[in-house]
Amino acid sequence: MLAGIVLSSAFWVFANLMVDMAKNDTAVLRWSRLTLLGPILIPFLFLYFSYIFPRSSKINKLKWFFIFLPIVLLFFVPTHFNIQEVYFVSGSIPQVIPGILYVPFFIYFASYVAIALYNFLKNIKRSSTLEKKQIQYVIIGTVLTVSIGLITNVLLLSFGIPEASSFGPYATIFWTVFLSLAILKHHLFDIKVIATELFTALLIILLFINIFSYNSLSQLILNIAIFIGTIIFGIFLIKSVFREVKIREEKEKLALELELANAKLKKLDQAKSEFLSIASHQLRTPLSVIKGYLSMVLEGTYGKISKKVKKPINNVFQASKQLNQLVNTLLNVSRIEAGKIKLEASPMSIKEVLEPITEEFKIVAEEKGLYLNLSISDSLPLIPLDKEKMNQVVMNIIDNAIKYTERGGITIKCKMKNEKLKIMISDTGLGMDKKQLTEIFQKFSRGTAGETHWSNGAGLGMYIAKEFTELHKGKIWAESKGQGKGSTFNIELPVNLSTIKD
Repeated sequence: MLAGIVLSSAFWVFANLMVDMAKNDTAVLRWSRLTLLGPILIPFLFLYFSYIFPRSSKINKLKWFFIFLPIVLLFFVPTHFNIQEVYFVSGSIPQVIPGILYVPFFIYFASYVAIALYNFLKNIKRSSTLEKKQIQYVIIGTVLTVSIGLITNVLLLSFGIPEASSFGPYATIFWTVFLSLAILKHHLFDIKVIATELFTALLIILLFINIFSYNSLSQLILNIAIFIGTIIFGIFLIKSVFREVKIREEKEKLALELELANAKLKKLDQAKSEFLSIASHQLRTPLSVIKGYLSMVLEGTYGKISKKVKKPINNVFQASKQLNQLVNTLLNVSRIEAGKIKLEASPMSIKEVLEPITEEFKIVAEEKGLYLNLSISDSLPLIPLDKEKMNQVVMNIIDNAIKYTERGGITIKCKMKNEKLKIMISDTGLGMDKKQLTEIFQKFSRGTAGETHWSNGAGLGMYIAKEFTELHKGKIWAESKGQGKGSTFNIELPVNLSTIKD
């Protein structure tokens, strides 16, 4: 729309230049009539623009009447109804003899511009700060242009200065400057839309001029048909580009909102991690004291206790152990998320890690009627390990395997594969489906089996196992043939110490 205004203004200036340069009456008459082509298009385009900016408003049937008058005036441009005759005065200055539509044309121009200015003034009250600035530029440019046009074409002409009529079109320079400021400085419309409008408007103007260059009636009809078809095509083209730009702007707005939301979530997540870390530190000391005193009471340090009292104290002791384990787990998670976990690896045998853990958990497994077997070769090479963290990895997996296995047991095997040590912990338990296999190492993910068979878990053990394994530059994954068919957890660790240090 703005492109059409700029092109129409440019053509108005160009047509006036051609009038000044014309050497005979025929050329002067032809270009004098064409000078009205720009002023016919400008007020209509400007009025339509006032309805779509700063926000598009619904155009009712009455408003569509505004398009009828400029179309009628356009077809009267090359006729004597517009300008009857032009002759030279004072040697080279053309004098215009207006037709019957010449005065109505000025009324049309003034009315459309006045209605457009009214629309802008009405909208400026309910617009945002940016939109108000944009409208101000448009209004200032319009008022300057119209004022200069009135002074040159009315006042100066009334004082007998006929050459003043040429000054009016040049006043549109102020208009284009202020519209350009609104576009470039305040991003009034996307440059892609403007370029499309410029191209379409230029094509329409050229085809309109081409209408009057015909040799026969059939050629005239063809020229008119091409002109109308181009207008329809141009309207659809501009609308499609405008819609594309609008969609892109909406996507950019959503992306910005998402980025801000993501930054806010990161802050909240950081605050949560800091809270967990502080809370875990504060809880661990009193829980250790409670656990220690309960253990001493059960061992008889403070005297013999009855069987009736021993059972509830033992229950409290087990609960304190679980709570202490949960606090340690939360502390590990907060340290992982804060990036405060450091690997302290040194070469050692995997047997040093697996044998003590197996012996510790074998008692728990046998109490449940399960076997726990370790198959490991003495010929396996030393590998770089942080013993405390690898203990946590293996213990979390074996602890889960015992919880979710009702019959059979757990088997632990080790072997070398592609210069990496592979640990396989297999059970004959509940198994997992494809969804559980993909979610098992996520935070707070316990799967269907965890929710139905073991309600006390926090769903953090496998997450910590994954983080600690990856800290060793290793890899961990789970395999299962399905529900009720057991599971196998695989841990793959590098043998070279430099791999971890890098």
